[in-house]
Amino acid sequence: MERKEFQTWLAAVDSLSEVQKAEAEAILAGRPAGEASLAALELGVGDDRRCPHCGTPGAVANGKARGMQRYLCRACKRSFGALTGTKLSGLHHKEVWLRFGESLADGDTVKVSAARCGVAVSTAFRWQHRFLAAIKADAGKLRGIVEADETFVLASRKGDRVWQQAKAGKAVPGLPERKPRQRGGKAKKRGLSDEQVPVLVAADRSGATVSAMLPAVTADAIRAVLAPVLDKDALLVTDGGTSYPPCAAALGVSHEALNQSTGERVRGELHIQTVNNRHSRLKDFLRTRRGIATRYLDSYLRWFHLIGLHPNPTPRYCLAAAMGT
Repeated sequence: MERKEFQTWLAAVDSLSEVQKAEAEAILAGRPAGEASLAALELGVGDDRRCPHCGTPGAVANGKARGMQRYLCRACKRSFGALTGTKLSGLHHKEVWLRFGESLADGDTVKVSAARCGVAVSTAFRWQHRFLAAIKADAGKLRGIVEADETFVLASRKGDRVWQQAKAGKAVPGLPERKPRQRGGKAKKRGLSDEQVPVLVAADRSGATVSAMLPAVTADAIRAVLAPVLDKDALLVTDGGTSYPPCAAALGVSHEALNQSTGERVRGELHIQTVNNRHSRLKDFLRTRRGIATRYLDSYLRWFHLIGLHPNPTPRYCLAAAMGT
């Protein structure tokens, strides 16, 4: 860490709560990995001890279960813990979750994560998708000049039992016929087709980025993604795609289109190079995963935002993201 960054970090210590200060002291002093993992999870319960069942603050400590503190709500008389109501509830071996957060931060494969944590490959696979599904892909508002464009990812039915039946020679009504691909492959057509899945990526000049799978490249589908995140004063910059003008009109934002078919790549400070850079980084990230099933693509987009766009993801950062803290 640079000296100035350290001084900035140190200046924020006074704003920590007593619980946070105690946790920071324990981390600096060093503690066994299992205790550190459980302690990191305990931070999921805020200082107000708000009940996840009824929303009432002020719950009281009520013993421990499997090494973690339980709390009793005075209003609804129900007990809860740090993982109650989360997508991580019910998973075991919490003492190695910080190590698994390290695997997520390093972008490990499922097999490497399993070996690193000392668990079965099926357990590591379950953890990976439960952790990634729990992460909130919230980039806040996109402001100022916002670039948007779609890229395409090869559709994959890997692990689909219905498709496996078709490969075995059993007729499956409504399923498109094609020969199974062997590890990757290429689409026969460029652009949108049933062979590829469109992924919309939007980014502003501050670095805030949003990505989402699209059911189709239409104005309505794009508007559904951008409406919650696009600031009303934003200037939407796109290529010459026909779906963007009606989308911008429906959102009530200004829109500029670059006619790239005539070689117009830049117009003053307007370009879509930022979002194209995101496309390139996303493709590089997905390529190393060696063929992602389409049903899991949304989780991998979350993983890309977690570590692919973060300058220095740490195990605690990944674990906290899955906890929603």
